[in-house]
Amino acid sequence: GQQQWKSREQLPPTWPAATSTAEPLAAMVAMDVDTASAVDVQALAALTVGSRANFGLFQQAATGASVRLAGRITELQAGAQSCTITTTDGGVVQVAAADVPTSGLAAGTFVEAVGTKAGEAALAAVGFYAFPGGGDADVELWDESVKLAQLPQLRDLFAPAQL
Repeated sequence: GQQQWKSREQLPPTWPAATSTAEPLAAMVAMDVDTASAVDVQALAALTVGSRANFGLFQQAATGASVRLAGRITELQAGAQSCTITTTDGGVVQVAAADVPTSGLAAGTFVEAVGTKAGEAALAAVGFYAFPGGGDADVELWDESVKLAQLPQLRDLFAPAQL
C-alpha cells in the first residue's frame, strides 16, 4: 500500500522541508509543495478536513461546514482582521481572519483559505496557505480540479486519507 508519514522526520531525505509554522498533516505531505502559511494552529487542529470548493460549491455548503476556498486576495489592509478573496470561478467572499496572522499575505496573492462557512459569501478562516509564485497560479486549472473532485467516479481520488 501507499506510505503514510506521521511526521516531518519520516519524509524521504530528497523532499524539501515544509515551511509551514505547523507540522504538515499526514494527508497533505504527498503534495511536496513549499508553501507560506498563516494559521491558528489550535483552531486548524480542531477543524475537520474540509472539501475544496469554488464559489458555486461554497454557496451550496451548509453554514458552519468546513471548507477550503482558493482564490486571489483582492482586498487586504495592513494589519487587517479580514480580507476579500475572488475565487477561482469569479465569486467574491469576505474572509474573517481574527486569530490568523495576515502579515505575510498581500493583495494579488493566490491562497487557499481554510475555515468554516459563516454566510452566503463569508468564511471564518483559521488559516491561509499561499503558494510559491502566488500571483502566477493557474486559477482555471485549479477550478477544473475542484470540479473534477466532485465527480462521483473520481471523488475517492480526492478524498482525505483515513489514518
